[in-house]
Amino acid sequence: MKKISGIVIAAAIIAYSAALLYFNKAVAEGVISSIKVCVNVIIPSLFPFMIASGIIISSGLYYKLSIPFSPISRYVFRVRADLFSIFLISSVGGYPVGAKLIINLYESGNIDKSTAEKMLGFCYMGGPAFFIGAAGVKIYNSTSVGMVIFASVFIANMTTMFLYGLRSPLPRKDTVGRRLDFKLNDFLSSVNSGGIGIAKICAAIVFFASFLAVLDASGSIGFFSRIISSITNISPEICRILLRSILEISNISALPPDISLLPVVTAMLSFGGFCVIFQVEGIIDGKLSTYNFLISRIVTMILSYFCCKILIIVFNISNYIQVSALNGETVRQNSPIPSLFLLIMTILLLSKNFIEKNKKI
Repeated sequence: MKKISGIVIAAAIIAYSAALLYFNKAVAEGVISSIKVCVNVIIPSLFPFMIASGIIISSGLYYKLSIPFSPISRYVFRVRADLFSIFLISSVGGYPVGAKLIINLYESGNIDKSTAEKMLGFCYMGGPAFFIGAAGVKIYNSTSVGMVIFASVFIANMTTMFLYGLRSPLPRKDTVGRRLDFKLNDFLSSVNSGGIGIAKICAAIVFFASFLAVLDASGSIGFFSRIISSITNISPEICRILLRSILEISNISALPPDISLLPVVTAMLSFGGFCVIFQVEGIIDGKLSTYNFLISRIVTMILSYFCCKILIIVFNISNYIQVSALNGETVRQNSPIPSLFLLIMTILLLSKNFIEKNKKI
């Protein structure tokens, strides 16, 4: 069996390599486009959070942030208060930030492997900035719709955390506490770790861009879109966008502003796409199992779908979309901030190397 699977994988790699050469122009365009996304969107939005995640763990700040939530985290969700703060931070930081926080906790010995693998299932979310920008404004021209998406996924994640808690014992109350301890070396280590993390994320994005370019150029996406369209009676173009979004979630912004698609958009944003899952795999680097993570994401995706359908009725979202369409919003695309962050990242990494060389001397 292993021999057969090895042959299949080898054949797939050879076929993919040949496709890269045959569709080299489409692949080049896709890769260049993905690099621009990394420079203009991913690095400025995620890199600061990657640094912050390291500082939050090393300084003990995550523990202090958890104090106000102690009763609800302990008695309702049955998780330690400090871990509930990790959930909250991951909910606003962006998809891979939760995995980065969890792996930092695991490597520092603050949580065991079982707890870390369980937390991966609900400490995973695109964050309000991404949901509002990529879906709320881009698709429906409405920040309110983006907040409904965020609320739906957040509630679904909390429900998943609650379900996990039903099988967990009541956590012991921590009466010792922890002092805040900010060190320059910890900060520089967080910068270095964040740089490695962001490099893995960007590498995953570029790879999936090349893979999508091959699928598009070969007609594979179009072929499967037509099959799905014939089964579901959804237009082939929408099926094509949804298929692309399953692989790389930012493609979701190409959907038309159809209110009936909003629960589907929310469910897909809750799942995050295989590119983001690939990023999570890169961050945890095989140190944790992702079995529970994948099961949790499927469950949470379904919960997000139904949460969104309820919130559409409760908040009468169709009115928001109509008003936003009449007013018309514009989103600024170009900004000097990405270049600034790149400059800061370079200076800080060079500073760390300089300090380490001086220590050796």
